[in-house]
Amino acid sequence: MIYFSYSGNTREMAKIAAEYTHSDICELLSPEPLPKDQKILHDKVVVEKLFPRQRSPLRMPADTDKYAVFIVGAPLWIGTYPGFFLDHLRSINWRGRMVYPFISFGGTVGNYYEELIEICRGARLAPPFEMHSGSRPEEVRKFKLWLGRINNFTGNIK
Repeated sequence: MIYFSYSGNTREMAKIAAEYTHSDICELLSPEPLPKDQKILHDKVVVEKLFPRQRSPLRMPADTDKYAVFIVGAPLWIGTYPGFFLDHLRSINWRGRMVYPFISFGGTVGNYYEELIEICRGARLAPPFEMHSGSRPEEVRKFKLWLGRINNFTGNIK
């Protein structure tokens, strides 16, 4: 499991997913401090989206070669994953792997899934789990049902 969490919602989901699927867990961190103020963060994300900058390829903090199945989660910012998160995903050879994406979002889901398909070329992507604004008991129940598909696929039945 690879995830990034800004406010803690995605971290909560990632911990549930790791426990429920018996997965290893890897938290990706922003290479630079992120503003706590939502307005400032939004403006920063908009500028990055409109004027993408060339970043040096980032190295994954964990050895990904030994995994065939990935659970990938992050919040969406203006309809896409954070740029540095996408950079991390680009550093993985996805050929022959299975990807189960999940997101948390407060606005629109945008085109993140199409971007993920492009970045994870060579992998099979499962339908994503999309959670709007924080986890609630009903969302957690639905998330566990979604995770059950991964357990059924991998044989890690809990």
